[in-house]
Amino acid sequence: NQNGVEVEVLHEVQGSPAPSVSLTLDRAVQNAAQHAVDTRGGQAMMVVIKPSTGEILAIAQNAGADADGPLATTGLFPPGSTFKMVTAGAAVERDMATPNTMMGCPGHIDIGHRSIPNYGGFDLGVVPMSRAFASSCNTTFAELSSKMPPRGLTQAAGSYGIGLDYQVEGITTVTGSVPPTVDLAERTEDGFGQGRVLASPFGMALVAATVAAGRTPVPQLIAGRPTTVQGDATPISPKMVEALRPMMRLVVTNGTAKEISGCGAVFGKTGEAEFPGGSHSWFAGYRGDLAFAALIVGGGSSEYAVRMTKAMFESLPPDFLA
Repeated sequence: NQNGVEVEVLHEVQGSPAPSVSLTLDRAVQNAAQHAVDTRGGQAMMVVIKPSTGEILAIAQNAGADADGPLATTGLFPPGSTFKMVTAGAAVERDMATPNTMMGCPGHIDIGHRSIPNYGGFDLGVVPMSRAFASSCNTTFAELSSKMPPRGLTQAAGSYGIGLDYQVEGITTVTGSVPPTVDLAERTEDGFGQGRVLASPFGMALVAATVAAGRTPVPQLIAGRPTTVQGDATPISPKMVEALRPMMRLVVTNGTAKEISGCGAVFGKTGEAEFPGGSHSWFAGYRGDLAFAALIVGGGSSEYAVRMTKAMFESLPPDFLA
């Protein structure tokens, strides 16, 4: 009535339980990834995808990252040298190089009005592309990208899922963007993941999962609710996959990610992406049917993202990847 007192019940409807949903998240992987990111200060995050199915196995962020929302799936950052997976694949697809092609890795290179240095100015001379990849030679991949057409890297990135719009039921995701450019300096910087290239950890996990599976998996979080994909891309080719896998393995066995070499047959690519005042720490790759991307925002050297990934693998049950 007008006094807020219940007078009578007009109609009753019996409640019914809401339909249950089954998530693809794996408890062991999620717990291991969460433990790993919680060991880091600042903003640390990790995404893990099952390459064979596209199932999202883990999305982990520490408290610092949580304060700014779902950064692991929607935050866009320069991917640094992890993007060399895309550049190397594009070079192979365009018959510009193979893993055995001898290429220069000088301490710095001038292209257009841009001077590109290697980290600390290291100089390897002339080496196979596989060695330049494992040692993360900026100068090698800057030169390769400078010789590609304006849409070359954009098209290549699409083959790994970057730039496509995945409508994943239950979660908002953004993969990243690689704008085409006629500007030589921008294209040069894009080749080693700087310039205007941006990616999320979700996007880089999808890149790694694509190499592992030999095709771009369609990510999924809720079983029975298919993901829709907007955007067109040329599928990754077998020769790209066959070239990238041994180069990514060399990164771990005799390159910039040697610290994780004791965690089984891990394939990966490190990255330290510079921004004004600092750099982001990246590591993306896969082991068996588990692909990952790890990011520490402003974390500096890629060794910290490698250590965070190592902590995840060491926290998994001993027989998980047996």
